Amino acid sequence: MATNVRPPRGPGSTLGYAIVLLGAGLFVTSCFLPYNGFEVLGKRSISLYQQLMLGPNGGSSDLGALVYLFGGVAPVAVVAIVGLARGERWTGLPFLLVGAVAGWSLTWIGVLLRLGTFAGASLEVGFWLQAVSIGVAVIGTILVATRRRGAHERGAPVTRRGVETPP
Repeated sequence: MATNVRPPRGPGSTLGYAIVLLGAGLFVTSCFLPYNGFEVLGKRSISLYQQLMLGPNGGSSDLGALVYLFGGVAPVAVVAIVGLARGERWTGLPFLLVGAVAGWSLTWIGVLLRLGTFAGASLEVGFWLQAVSIGVAVIGTILVATRRRGAHERGAPVTRRGVETPP
């Protein structure tokens, strides 16, 4: 009689979460790299972090800027870390990851489109790394979301409508 016990996951089950975490790490790194180059008073490159922290008011520590930069990517990283640590033992985790990455990536794709059309600025390595990091996180999320459970695992019994059939 078949039981509803899942076999332990192999190393491939965490690959998508690792890719998402890599994308989140690249995103955070891109915020501190040269983002835009301006030709005001000579050529000067500035990171996105510097742009937001030094802003028009000249403030040096703005909580809003930190939340703007890292508030969206933080939940994505946390879900990816939980996915790596728990190995998908909680079945709602892929759905949570899809929601977090969708909200974060769509917002930042809009930011990239907006900042990419900014007149008078050249796009530096931070801008392009940020675009790549979002793509990496989306690819990892697709791997997590499309992963079939159980049937394609090596050595897992083939089931049809909950009834175990011999291999």
